[in-house]
Amino acid sequence: MRYICPVCFKIAEVGEEKCSNCGYDFKNISDDDYSEKLIKALNHPDYNVAYMAAEIIGELKIKKAEGELIKYLQNSVKTRKDPYIEQMVVWALGEIGGEKSYKFLLKNRDKFSILTKNIIEDSLKKIKTRMANKEGEAIGK
Repeated sequence: MRYICPVCFKIAEVGEEKCSNCGYDFKNISDDDYSEKLIKALNHPDYNVAYMAAEIIGELKIKKAEGELIKYLQNSVKTRKDPYIEQMVVWALGEIGGEKSYKFLLKNRDKFSILTKNIIEDSLKKIKTRMANKEGEAIGK
């Protein structure tokens, strides 16, 4: 597992148990606490921290980050901030998103950078499949 230190925001190498910058012991991270800090790190001024936060949110499938990821993309469309972070945020939505994410991406897919368009299509497919599977499970019960 890769961490972003919740104290100093240094990106740790895979498998590190303590932050090499400040010494924070990653064993002290609770899931909820770490999730909240990852969500906040989406707006960190260091590109690498924001990018890794989005990637880890997707990898860990932190569902409660969905609203913040959408908010990040809404701002990105207006400011044209960074297409690479934009791509990672869209990918993360594909990993965790539901109907709200699907509608947002579908409605706004032409507003993003050319680099992001293929990732949007992949994310839309993942979300649609996930929604269909949930619908099928609900009908089967």
